[in-house]
Amino acid sequence: MTDDEDKFLSEKYSEYRNSLRESEACTAFMPYGWFKPPETIRLDSEFGRQQMIYRDVADDAARDLANGINHLINLTRRLDAWHKVIAKLDVHGKSNILHEFVQDLASTALLMPYTLKARFYFAVAHLSHQANSTSQGLDWSDDFVTLPEDWGINEEAAVRLARPWRSWKKLIRALNTVDMRDYKTATDDFRSKHTHRFTPQVELGITQMVKRLPSKPGGKPFYGVGGSEPIQLEILVREAKGQCVCLSKCYSAFRMLVAEQSEALFGTSCECSP
Repeated sequence: MTDDEDKFLSEKYSEYRNSLRESEACTAFMPYGWFKPPETIRLDSEFGRQQMIYRDVADDAARDLANGINHLINLTRRLDAWHKVIAKLDVHGKSNILHEFVQDLASTALLMPYTLKARFYFAVAHLSHQANSTSQGLDWSDDFVTLPEDWGINEEAAVRLARPWRSWKKLIRALNTVDMRDYKTATDDFRSKHTHRFTPQVELGITQMVKRLPSKPGGKPFYGVGGSEPIQLEILVREAKGQCVCLSKCYSAFRMLVAEQSEALFGTSCECSP
């Protein structure tokens, strides 16, 4: 890297920091410290073991989900600031900034809605399994059929285990707005292509110049030439902001589910203002 390139990158980073200071988060950050279970749990009580496990998993989930959503909010704010900087640059300047500062931020932001949605399902399945012991009594079973091993926990398991709880309906409605068809279309199905095919570029660059496609349903394959256009940073930021808002609603609904379940398990909602 030459001295001129160093100077250029330093100047643009300074512009980015100025832009970042003037920007605002697209939604409020998720709160911490709201889950307050009883300080003492008797393991010789009827639900002592389930209370202990629920307390620790809920504490982990509340913090991890908040961290993840807040990270995406911050990433979106940073990408928005970078978009304002690179909008004035030529192709060469944009390429340098994208390579040095933006590409990794963009990839992480594009992947996070799917990741966070899966984390919600993981947390809900574990918590609902323990809370279900209060209503199922002797019919409750702690086995890998009822709750799969961690690697096997998915949306289906979460839905099955959380269905008895009233608050689950609001949470699943909110989750069904995250990483859905409109987001995947707008971002060129980035997560799937990044994981299983060739990674789409951001702002500059064409990928997958040749594609093997069906000529019609059930027909013979043909080869299309032309490649996929890059995802524009302006579109990425717009979509990420929308996902942040959706995930914020998911977190609020998750808190309601935890309050309902902990009321049944502890006799108190364990919910307090942060």
